Amino acid sequence: MKLAKLSLVSGLFVTLIIFILSLFLNSGFSQRVSGCIGLILIFSTIITSGSLISGDRQRANDRTETTNDKKQRDSISIACFLAATPILLLWGYLKYFK
Repeated sequence: MKLAKLSLVSGLFVTLIIFILSLFLNSGFSQRVSGCIGLILIFSTIITSGSLISGDRQRANDRTETTNDKKQRDSISIACFLAATPILLLWGYLKYFK
């Protein structure tokens, strides 16, 4: 849970920095930066959650990984998602409202 809070706070911090930069710089640049960072975090969420592998590989991974490994993988996936959420919300704001 501590990792989730830390990742959400870091995502909000990055969002705040990009928003402040968008006030002074070109909005298109800030939009591209926030979109790229958000997509990188979403792709890392998908990769660490194991959503991109086939069913037989997922069953094999479930059999071989320990409970601690599964909890660690899930917490990293949740942390990446929580960090990406405010950044992608900022991207949507910059794209459609600014």
